[in-house]
Amino acid sequence: MQERRMFERFKVDFPVRYFCKELNKEGKGKLIDISAGGGGLILTLDELSKSFHLEIWVELPDNRDPLYLTGTVIWSKQIESHLFRTGIQFDHFDFMSISRILRIIKSPH
Repeated sequence: MQERRMFERFKVDFPVRYFCKELNKEGKGKLIDISAGGGGLILTLDELSKSFHLEIWVELPDNRDPLYLTGTVIWSKQIESHLFRTGIQFDHFDFMSISRILRIIKSPH
């Protein structure tokens, strides 16, 4: 199967907070991968339906403010009884944000 992604996807492990406008609800999850084209995947306890709009705050370990993103759910699937894996298409994603993430994941620990 041929890869269709335009941008490389990076594995990450960052906690996130999100607000879902349609549910008028805040939640927590984990960002497990991200790309400049969007489609970050979040593990959540909430089932987020396709087309739901999210505001997302990614907690990065660089002692700065959380990274703020907005996006739309493009798919969601249940992977355990109360755990969902959700694909997000970011509304706008600037390359300064991806460079901040890259500095963190590429730096020696």
